[in-house]
Amino acid sequence: MRFHKLKLVDGEEAINNLDCAFEAKLEAFHSLYDVTQDGFDYFSHGDTALLILLRNAVHHRNHLLFKSWNQDIGLNNGYKK
Repeated sequence: MRFHKLKLVDGEEAINNLDCAFEAKLEAFHSLYDVTQDGFDYFSHGDTALLILLRNAVHHRNHLLFKSWNQDIGLNNGYKK
């Protein structure tokens, strides 16, 4: 909620906070998936399958090549490019 004020002081920290919040939401959804996958077929619905695939891509990254959209656009006036 304080992203715009924090971005003025420390843009990298503000964007990192956004990315962490997004990851936390994906992790929460994945916890729900772990508990309820026997009662609901998540992969037969595009939106839920996408969330699981996004979570796995973010969670299992183990290289320095990953850069979030927020980092790419938010830092160094990337949105102007």
